[in-house]
Amino acid sequence: MARDIPSIEQGIAEAFKILKDIGIEEAIKKNTGKIKSGSYFRSCSDPDTAHKIDHIDSLAIDYECLEVNGSTPMLSAHEALVAKHLDKIKGEQSRDVNLLMNDLGRIIGDFQSTIHGAQAEDSPGGVEFTAEERVLVNKAIRKLESILLYLKITIGDS
Repeated sequence: MARDIPSIEQGIAEAFKILKDIGIEEAIKKNTGKIKSGSYFRSCSDPDTAHKIDHIDSLAIDYECLEVNGSTPMLSAHEALVAKHLDKIKGEQSRDVNLLMNDLGRIIGDFQSTIHGAQAEDSPGGVEFTAEERVLVNKAIRKLESILLYLKITIGDS
C-alpha cells in the first residue's frame, strides 16, 4: 500500500536522484562505518516492502546530500511528516488556499531577499556564497518547500 506524500520513501527516492547508488553507499560507509548496498536503500524507498531505514542512515544520507548540493531530503521528509501530524492534532483539516498563497508570496519575497543579500558585492563573500550564507539560503529554500508542500496537501496531490 503506497503512502501519501510526504513520506520517508519519497525522501529516499529524492536522495537517489542526488547521490545515485554509489553515493548512497559511500555516504553510509563514510558517516556510519557500515557497509550496505544501494539496492538495500532502494528497497527502503518502496512503501510495499518490510525494509525500513535506520535513523543514523538517514542522517548519513542527508550529510552527503548537504555536501553535494546543499539539500536535506530526509530532513525535509521528516519535517513535512511532523508538520502534517501537528496540523492533525490541532484539528486543522487543511489550511485555506488563499492564506497559503499569501504565505507563499511572503516566503518567496524573503527567499529573494536572502539570495540578493548573499550575492551582493558588499556581502561577506561578495558574489560568492559563504558557508553561513549557504545555510541561510538553504533555510529559505526549506521554508519555500514547506509552504509548497502544504499547498500540495491542501489541494490534494495525486
